[in-house]
Amino acid sequence: MPSLVIIGAQWGDEGKGKIVDALAGQADVVVRFQGGDNAGHTVFHDGRKFVFHILPSGILRPRVMNLIGGGVVVNPQKLVEELATIRLPESAWRKRLRLSGEAHLILACHLALDQAAEAQRGNRKIGTTQRGIGPAYADRAARTGVRMGDTLDPDYFRAQVKTCLDSHRALLPKDRAREVCNVDRVTREALALLRPFRDLIVDTGILLDTARRKGQHILYEGAQGTMLDIGAGTYPYVTSSHTIAGGVCVGTGIGPHAIDRILGVSKAYATRVGEGPFTSELHDATGETLRRIGGEYGATTKRPRRCGWLDIVQLRRAARLNSLDGLILTKLDVLDGFEQIGVCTAYRCGKKRWTEWPASPVDLASAEPIYTFLPGWKQVTTGATSFQELPAAARAYINKIERWLDLPVVMISNGQDRKQLITRRRAF
Repeated sequence: MPSLVIIGAQWGDEGKGKIVDALAGQADVVVRFQGGDNAGHTVFHDGRKFVFHILPSGILRPRVMNLIGGGVVVNPQKLVEELATIRLPESAWRKRLRLSGEAHLILACHLALDQAAEAQRGNRKIGTTQRGIGPAYADRAARTGVRMGDTLDPDYFRAQVKTCLDSHRALLPKDRAREVCNVDRVTREALALLRPFRDLIVDTGILLDTARRKGQHILYEGAQGTMLDIGAGTYPYVTSSHTIAGGVCVGTGIGPHAIDRILGVSKAYATRVGEGPFTSELHDATGETLRRIGGEYGATTKRPRRCGWLDIVQLRRAARLNSLDGLILTKLDVLDGFEQIGVCTAYRCGKKRWTEWPASPVDLASAEPIYTFLPGWKQVTTGATSFQELPAAARAYINKIERWLDLPVVMISNGQDRKQLITRRRAF
């Protein structure tokens, strides 16, 4: 199947970077279709750790073309800085990278607005990374945004920047507005940063259509996770883009029939960064143990992640929203030392028992987990290279997940390295 979508099936941080990096060896094109530098994909390559915030995870592969789609919002300064950190020669990344002219830019005013808005929320903070993502997407919807393709004509770009900054100047304190809403300075700095990318700006839809017609393997890489989708997630504690599989079409310029297969990535337990409902969260020593063993700290923010047992109710929703063909289970090895492992198989809302996601946010906020506990395996799984080499209790745990979700677990990650990956069914 030449076109494969990898989606986060939880609240993000599921280990998609490793999965995409591993699958990129079989791909000709890797595409980011939404989000901004608030996402963090961690990849271990040749003994080095890389955290990609805006670049597609296939950028380290010499033969792979990497696309930043029109559904992405790009901070030019962060893009330049990230390319510098990976230490690729300019000649190398210029061959491997293309950017959609429809991608919107994150300007200094967007960061200022993001920070001000979060401060004003007081106790009702969303937990945004304050990197300007939301305001940039809001400008896109308000038709006052600035796009990558606008930079190809300096006069047109300046006019677009002026429209954008004029719409925000009155929303910021005067001193801050003078700093981030100076049209000439913002125009000059942005054009300087993006000058090296002028001939890399393309219509990604055309490029992807051409690749598909040639039978090339295309890998679409999601950022964040299903439950942070602006529409289908735990609103308002969500990100500002469509993180579900449907976002691929609007974020790249292809149609639904161009997608052949969709796989969701889930940890063997559950985590969440930021505020919002998280029914299976553990507020005890077990949750702290999961955090410690799993190294559960945000790749972008370094914030400690909230940890809990796997939530089947939530994953069932993710499977439906994304039309998942299979599940990729990561961090199985984190559970190696537990005597028993909990799985949230239903919610209790008042006197009602729910096996599907509640429609009411009030019910969701008050939902209590109903757990099924399974035996742990108390054995190291990191050395296993096949499903049959896993401990019997680990296999039973995975088999249970498959039955609860009516979905096959096609791959299992049991360590940090890209080679520590058990493949039960080929992705492509």
